[in-house]
Amino acid sequence: MQSAMRNLLCSAAVLAITLLTACGSGSGTTVPANIRLVNDTTSLLDLDINTATQIASVGAKTSSAYSSIAPGTYTESLATNGTTVPTATGNIGLGTGQNYTTIAFLHNTDIEAQSYAENQTIPSAGYSSLNIANLSVDAGPVDVFLVAHGTAIPANATPTFSSVQGLSTAATLASTSASVAYDIIVTGFGNAADIRLVYSSPAFASAQAYTLALTSTPGGGLVNGVLIPQGIAITASGFYTNPQARVRVLSALPQSPSQEVLVTVGTTALLPDYAPNWTPYQVVAGGSTITSLTVAGSAITVPAIPNGSFTAGGDFTVLVYGTTAAPLAVVFTDTNQIKANSASVRVVNAAVTGGVGLNLIVNGSAKISNVPYGSDAGLPLVYAGVAPSSSPTLQLIGGGYDQTLSGTSVPLVTGAVRTVFVYDATLPPLVISDR
Repeated sequence: MQSAMRNLLCSAAVLAITLLTACGSGSGTTVPANIRLVNDTTSLLDLDINTATQIASVGAKTSSAYSSIAPGTYTESLATNGTTVPTATGNIGLGTGQNYTTIAFLHNTDIEAQSYAENQTIPSAGYSSLNIANLSVDAGPVDVFLVAHGTAIPANATPTFSSVQGLSTAATLASTSASVAYDIIVTGFGNAADIRLVYSSPAFASAQAYTLALTSTPGGGLVNGVLIPQGIAITASGFYTNPQARVRVLSALPQSPSQEVLVTVGTTALLPDYAPNWTPYQVVAGGSTITSLTVAGSAITVPAIPNGSFTAGGDFTVLVYGTTAAPLAVVFTDTNQIKANSASVRVVNAAVTGGVGLNLIVNGSAKISNVPYGSDAGLPLVYAGVAPSSSPTLQLIGGGYDQTLSGTSVPLVTGAVRTVFVYDATLPPLVISDR
């Protein structure tokens, strides 16, 4: 089912945070509108209308009751309870007799919010209605599949919702029962193998409409889910934090002879990797660790993982580099979140040794300095925001290395996330499209 950004969704530029709001209008009658706050953050929040508190003290992972308000156009804002400085703000039009939900969620450490009108048609007995609100700017467009509980996406299956950005149109499904159960599987658009969320066995009541809101994760690629029933209270189980992480393998080992790198995370064997290529991200259990790492069939020392394990919601890269005789490994925390109005670039130095770090210059402007060999031993890599360019010039210099890439083959478009991968001290780097 093709997604459709409804007329009720519009954007409002605010402070450093964007709030997408329902764009309704009042009718001049006295029939009130109703609004509630769904809080998918870790903070206690207030919802303010025209700077006055409309809904107070909504706890983390809870929802308020509806609050009545006269139809009209207002300034809506969120504030951490007990403060007067808004964390997100925008304009909202409230229509006569209409219910609205504002959902607050985290994007990195920022609190963001979006609102929508609850206007799904209630289905007949034995059926439920569902639409998808993709609120994660980092995940990009997604496909959503409803499959029988405990099963994978069938080969060549058509998504229930396709290429969702913003709010989808609704689909009708049989309500859950002792004999009917679903899993919701969210994937990247057009790639059923690119799993972003598996929401196991949600309950859909008879004659009830739902919105599944997809929100951001620390790594950027995965999404969390909040299942919001229309017109009634959300339950604690409706807040579904993604229990998985994503991990990929990147090798900078000498290419002749080719050396197979195999990594097992928990019980999940990642795809084999050969330099200078990289594997796609694969989902693993959050909190898992590397249980096996081999190069050409021989075990090597397993690297430390930042924070001790692959944290749920995170993206990670296992880099293997060094010499054939003495390969090394390190784990990087990846941040595939977009930077507003810019592209995001980092450097992985897996080739230039000698104690002198690499420097990245983009379109004549210095962006990243002194990236050491092995980069930075697994600490978070520096991501630089750069002005968007469809045909940029990237120069890597330092330690005798001097390579330049330019042209449309390395576009730094708005919202792009790129890794500049230096894998051989005599060759140009590769530019990996992380997002």
